[in-house]
Amino acid sequence: MATRKGGSWQRTALHVDGKGQASCTTYPDRTPVLAVGAGNAIVSVCLHADKVTAESVDFARELAKAAQVFAVEVERRWRGLAPVKNTEGAA
Repeated sequence: MATRKGGSWQRTALHVDGKGQASCTTYPDRTPVLAVGAGNAIVSVCLHADKVTAESVDFARELAKAAQVFAVEVERRWRGLAPVKNTEGAA
């Protein structure tokens, strides 16, 4: 994860009990919105509504890679296997 460089920041934790949901809503005239929910809590990830940059694409790819690592590690734990490595965001 990128380090903070000053300015505004926030860190939010969403503890999911295994019954969480994730969805991506796409629109014809604005950027998509990724939502992750658990119970009555929802966290949405979105970009500037109408501006996509190379950095936006890099972020989306980094997000997808981290989600894949998360899925693999959850499944490994479910199967009783040791984690692959203890590196944040690594695939």
